Amino acid sequence: MLRKLMKHELRATARLMLPLYLVVLLLSVGARFSTAWLDTTPTLSPVLEKLLNLVSILVVMGFVVGLIAVFAVALVLMIQRFRSNLLGDEGYVMFTLPVSPHQLVWSKLLISTLWFAGAAIVDILALLLLVVNQSFLSDLQELLPRLMERFNSYYAAHSVLVAAEVILLCVVVAINLCLEFYAPLSIGHSFDRHKMLLSVVFFFVIQIASQMVGGILLFASTPTLDAANHFMNTQPPEMVLHAALWFSILVSLVYSAVLYVINHVMLSKKLNLE
Repeated sequence: MLRKLMKHELRATARLMLPLYLVVLLLSVGARFSTAWLDTTPTLSPVLEKLLNLVSILVVMGFVVGLIAVFAVALVLMIQRFRSNLLGDEGYVMFTLPVSPHQLVWSKLLISTLWFAGAAIVDILALLLLVVNQSFLSDLQELLPRLMERFNSYYAAHSVLVAAEVILLCVVVAINLCLEFYAPLSIGHSFDRHKMLLSVVFFFVIQIASQMVGGILLFASTPTLDAANHFMNTQPPEMVLHAALWFSILVSLVYSAVLYVINHVMLSKKLNLE
């Protein structure tokens, strides 16, 4: 059933995200051709030259806005879909389906993570479309082997494992980001009135509480700093990198687990759809 929920969520969100991805790529091509055309165009009349410069600037500005918009829209869409499907009028239907709250939430977590990953890939492709030329490719052809050689000299056979750990960390961080909005929304919608206002309030309450807990834990771990410093100075670079990545992953997982439990309890026992 989770697969069906994800399929439905993917179809509903793809109608917005896929055209947005395409627009960003087209803006990248437009920004490249507009700047290249101005560089190669012969001298024009002052009025026409100013007009073309203005068009070029607008295209480049639109491209920059597009790079930011893919993430902003993915974030807003993630919040809107969770609120409208599970906390609004559609919730009456969604919670009568033969699925658990876990499946409802995970369908949205996974699809939102997919769109965040897609936004990152599209932004990278758009930037490459903007800057790639023969000179760039030649420089990259010379630089890439050096970077790989330097990376392998430090991390050797650990390269694939490091890449997998970085990907895992990005996935966990994306899920954590979603839950940072899901949890306060669920809490706010457990009340009879001012649901969105209370959701915003609880968002900041959770953020402040997490910062305070983090500060307390950091202060409590002060006696272990010498041991951590000794570990970094005595262990090979690849082991230090593995340790740092797994520490970040575990911290994000613990925080995500706390938020997930809060969200699940609110949806299962405290949700008020009236």
